[in-house]
Order: sequence, then C-alpha cells, then structure tokens
Amino acid sequence: MERIFFRPQNAWVGDCMPCWHDGVFYLFYQCDKRIPQPFPNGEPFGWSLATTTDLISFREYGEVLHRGEKGGREQCLYAGSILFADGCFRAFYTGECKDYLGRLESPPKEVVMLATSDDGIHWDKHPKLTLAAPKAYDKDYFRDPCILEQDDGSWLMLVCARSKDGPAVRRGVLLAFTSKDLLHWEFQGDFWSPDMYFLIQMPDVFKINDWWYLLFSELDDQRRTRYRMSRSLAGPWVAPADDCLDGRCYYAARTILVDGVRYSVGWNPTRNHDDDLEMWIWGGNAVFHEITQCADGTLATSLPESIESLFLPSQEDRIQDFSIMRMDGSAERVLLQDHGPCFKFDVDLEFTAGTFGFGIKLYENSIVDLGYTYHFIPGEQRVEFDKKPNYPWFRCMNRGLSRPLELIPGRSYHVTIIIDDSMCILYVDGVALTARMCEKPGTELKVYVQGGALLLRSIVLSKCIKEL
Repeated sequence: MERIFFRPQNAWVGDCMPCWHDGVFYLFYQCDKRIPQPFPNGEPFGWSLATTTDLISFREYGEVLHRGEKGGREQCLYAGSILFADGCFRAFYTGECKDYLGRLESPPKEVVMLATSDDGIHWDKHPKLTLAAPKAYDKDYFRDPCILEQDDGSWLMLVCARSKDGPAVRRGVLLAFTSKDLLHWEFQGDFWSPDMYFLIQMPDVFKINDWWYLLFSELDDQRRTRYRMSRSLAGPWVAPADDCLDGRCYYAARTILVDGVRYSVGWNPTRNHDDDLEMWIWGGNAVFHEITQCADGTLATSLPESIESLFLPSQEDRIQDFSIMRMDGSAERVLLQDHGPCFKFDVDLEFTAGTFGFGIKLYENSIVDLGYTYHFIPGEQRVEFDKKPNYPWFRCMNRGLSRPLELIPGRSYHVTIIIDDSMCILYVDGVALTARMCEKPGTELKVYVQGGALLLRSIVLSKCIKEL
C-alpha cells in the first residue's frame, strides 16, 4: 500500500474534483472498488470524499454524493466541479446511464446536474435544474462541467460535448454556458472546437498573471493531460511546444488555488494483472503537482512542499560526488543495495558533450540485469521511462511515458525522484514524468552513462517518515 499518494483501502481513485474552503482541501473523486472488474465494466459509482489540510494525511468519508437506481438517470455519476459560493457547496456533476446510449427514443446518456450542501458531506439534489446537450450536438456526450467566476460576477460553465458534424472521430468540443445565479444557464456556443479529439475531457480554465490556461485530458490512446494558452478568455488557444503536464500516467487532472499556490491533481493508472506488459486500466492513486508559470508563459511542475517535508535525509544517506565515464559503451554504479519501498532521491547531474545517454535505475537486479529506468537521451532531447534491458523484446508497455526535455552539455540539472511502492515520479527542470512499476525485479538504485561522461553532485537519499 502506498504511503504518500492517496487511494482508499481496497479501492482506487478515478477523476478528481478538488475544492478548497476554509483551510480544508476537499478531494471529491470517483471511487472504483472493481466489483466485479475495473470501470467501465464494474459497479457504477457516485462521488466519494476525502479531506486534508496538507495533501498528506486524509480523512475518508466514503461515497457522499450518491448514485441513483440501476438503469435510471443517475445510474453512475461522472465527473464535474465543486465550488463554495453563496453560502453553500455546489456540485455540478454528470448523471450517466449506459442503457440510454445510442437509442433515439431514450433520454440523453449524459446530463449535467446540480446538488447543494452545507458541509460538503450531506447533499440535496435539484433534478429540475438538469442541463442537456443543445440540439446541434450529440445528446449522449455532455459531461465534466467546469465552473469559473468571471470579472463581472457572472459564471462561466464549460461542458465536454461532441458535434453532430465534422470529422467523424474528431468532433470533440467544449461548450460555453453563462449564468448570473448558478441556477439558470444560457448557451453561448462553442468555447473551443479544435477538430483534434474524439472528446475533450475534464476541462479546467484558470489565469496566472497575463495568461489564461485551458487544461483538458484527451480521450485517445495517449491519455495525457494537456493545456493551451491565450491572452484572452475568448482565445485563440495556442499550443506550447510541450503541451503536457506529465506523461501517460497522469490523467484527468484539475487544478485548485490554495493560499496563492496552484496545484493540479490527477490520477496514476494501474496495470491489468499487475503485469508490466499489460495495458493500463482505469483508476489508481491521486497525484498532486505544484504548478508554476515560466518566463515565457508556459507551465512547469514541481513537487509540492508538503510532500517534500515527508522525507528526511540522514548523514549515512549522503554520497560523495563522483563521475562515471565510458566513451565506447556503458558504465554503471550501484548507489544503494536496497532503496526500500518509499524514498526520495535527489542529485545534480551534468553530462559532457557527445554523451549518448544516461539514466537512473530503480528496483534494479544486477544479477539478472533488469530494472526500471528514467533514461535521458540528449540526441533526442527527451527523457523516457522504461524497463531495461529490453533486447530482444520490450519488457514494459511504455507508450506515452516520455517527455521532451532540453538537455545541454555542461549544464547542471537537479533531479528529484519519488518512489512510493509501485509508483514513481521524476521532476527535472520543471518537467514531471509519473510511472508505475508492477513487478520490481530487484532492490538496487543504480546510475549509468552510455558513450560519454556523467558527473553527479549533491547526492541525497531521503527516507519517508510517514508510517502506513
């Protein structure tokens, strides 16, 4: 069981709906108990709740916004938004019923609904205020509402939908609705229609300084959380060169502003049968990143300070600076024989010109020559997660587990890696790459270089002080 990244006992976290109110972080999420199997073929769910003040220790309440009857309007509750406004909590959620899908005579498969609460735990539903897709759009796709208060005091709602016209598989659009009272909504047309995605899921819109950001998750084989930028809420929405917050293992993220710090919270998927070669399955652990703005307006991710405070270095965990070099092949060094199931590794790395590759191995077994690696490739300007060696066949289904990264010889890079049982996260130069390791062939922590030289400074291994 993981110590750091939240999931309920014997269950898994799906799409998260964060809310911050009166010093408490409310994490509403879809709880998948995998009865009899993972979503979308398992038991329907409502919204569950866990609260925290530090993103570390959570109080669980179980399902608080309950699903409805089987075969009914609220058979399953899909994602939405939570806010505290006008004296109460308001949940704008998606009521979903698979039985309605594709049947012309049936009600819409998905609608946006409203519930209110005084404490975030006990809810009253308001079915008369249900909102469905406008006639020009597919009636069965209308989900994941996002709410934003505008400068004039009115409210903007973005909803994921699909147009009836356009490229057959790329009709995903975001629709805009406005309201003055959070009760009655007027349709304003397309907010963003890029002709790129089957469905644009889990939208989020926020502003930092002079830039607006539109966050969304793509419903395709990559399954990444992406963003667009604009100087105006009206667009145009421009894609930065690296438009992702993380890799394939960080999905459906939403952001929340807490005391001037913006966090994103998404979920890290699991593997079918806990096999590194199997495909990803829905649900896992909640993962928090801190989001900051770079000088050019793009977004950077880093480890939240509260999670950083969970790790305590000791003198024996500090390793002297050293370098490794081999110009005609690979050289490596074991840093720790048993890194344990929960730790943080910090190091400053510098590589020489012409270096072909270098990396850090986790759960390594030197006897069988197998482990997981964050592998840096200067010639391709990226970092990837993999299980190596992989010759003559691949050892890990790692599609989507890479990030672009500017790698310049002679420049120092501070690398942080968090290990929490089967989960791992790399942070380097504002880039995050989350992954999951199911099989764990060994216990070693190792570094290596290929066709060049690597200098390692300020090496610190820190143990987690949080008990299970």
